[in-house]
Amino acid sequence: MLKNTLLLSALVLLSGCVERGFELTVNKNTHTVTAQKTIDLRTTTPTTLRADIKEMNKAVKKEQKKQVQKVVISEQETHLKKDKQIAENKRAEEKAQKALAEKQHKVQEEKARLVKEEEARLAKKSNAERQALEQKRIEDAKAKQLAAKKEKIRLTKEADEKRKALALKLSQEKEAKRIAAQKEKARLAQKAEKEKKALEEKIAREKIAQKKQLEKEAKARKLEAQKQEKARLAKKAAAEKVALEKRLAQEKAAQLRKEKSEKEALERKLAEEKAAQLRKEKAEKEALSRKLAAEKKAQTLKENAEKEALARKVAAEKALQRHKEEAEKEALARALQKERDVQARKIAEEKKPQLTTTETLLFKPSAQTYQKFGTSEIHGHVVYLTPAGEEIVLKNTKIYLVPKNTKTDYWYKNLYLQNKTNTSLSKTMVNYINATHLNLERNFAFYGLATGTYYVIIESSYPPSIAKNKKVYIAKEIKVDKYKKIMTVFSKKL
Repeated sequence: MLKNTLLLSALVLLSGCVERGFELTVNKNTHTVTAQKTIDLRTTTPTTLRADIKEMNKAVKKEQKKQVQKVVISEQETHLKKDKQIAENKRAEEKAQKALAEKQHKVQEEKARLVKEEEARLAKKSNAERQALEQKRIEDAKAKQLAAKKEKIRLTKEADEKRKALALKLSQEKEAKRIAAQKEKARLAQKAEKEKKALEEKIAREKIAQKKQLEKEAKARKLEAQKQEKARLAKKAAAEKVALEKRLAQEKAAQLRKEKSEKEALERKLAEEKAAQLRKEKAEKEALSRKLAAEKKAQTLKENAEKEALARKVAAEKALQRHKEEAEKEALARALQKERDVQARKIAEEKKPQLTTTETLLFKPSAQTYQKFGTSEIHGHVVYLTPAGEEIVLKNTKIYLVPKNTKTDYWYKNLYLQNKTNTSLSKTMVNYINATHLNLERNFAFYGLATGTYYVIIESSYPPSIAKNKKVYIAKEIKVDKYKKIMTVFSKKL
């Protein structure tokens, strides 16, 4: 759990410092750099405390200076990137203008091609529709002829059936009459042969006449029916022809009106699109011209200002050179150094992070009894730096020695290392077992410490120029074994 927390808080261990006998730790979240060295009071001949603290403080300052240099280098890289981006934007703008001209040309060609394709499509569609109508008319005529032929065959078949039925009926009547005649002949057998022959001749004549009459009537009816059917079919064909011609004329007129309206709509649409495109191109061209003119004007003003400033500076330098060359060099060196310092402070102020770990702690002496006759001790040196890297002395600085427990461990790993805020309405209460102040050399010490794990928490007040009524903290977890002398340097950049 501790390992994961240290990774989240961006702690970096520098092995080169370990080889020199102390451990250097950089915490980017809290902007602190600490150095720690542990020696055995029993077996190791200790060096002087002042020399150890001085060596570690030198390494800490060097690391803090690296951090400031990284900020300056980052700022310079940002300016170079901005200049490069301006040049790339200018090239991209020229490329965009060229691409816009090519795009406009392609759009015009595409419009012309679309108009030609639309005209060809409409002509093809009109031809296809005319062919379809002609094919439909031919198919309708064929269908009507086939229907008339079928109707004629049906009527002929019906007339044949009627004729056969009539012949059958006459045959039946004839058979009935023959039977009646035979009966009558048997009944009138006693009549004379003459009357019999006369009767038979009369019957034969009547039969022939009746047959002829029936055939004549059937033929007349058939001719009349055929004549009526022919007249009806001719009338129907004429009516259908007139209706078809009328419908074809209406469809052709409607098609012509539709094609005309579609063509007019297409022409209006193309004209509107062309007008909109021309307006858009004109607006883009005007905006681009205004932008180029503004940039050119700004560039001209900037160049003039730079020329004037350069001219004024050269004149001032020449005037100073006439008075005293050495004095000018010294003044220029001081001015350049001051300008670099101001620029460094300005960059540091711009890159200045938000205040870290400003959650105020409430310290209270622990009521628990601790052993006061331990064998170990902790020595420390505290350095506060401005964002530009200059040392600063804070007021109301006090150092607390706090035993590690659940509450202090939570505060250290969450509210301190990870810069989280306290969601609780109540402030964090911390019980300490010892407290001290910095001496004139900004050193402190705790003696007689028993074995265990402690938190050294340094509390100071922010300068009023940075934050009013705010506390700044430096905290470090320190593990104490028997007969150990732990020396540590704390450096924090505000």
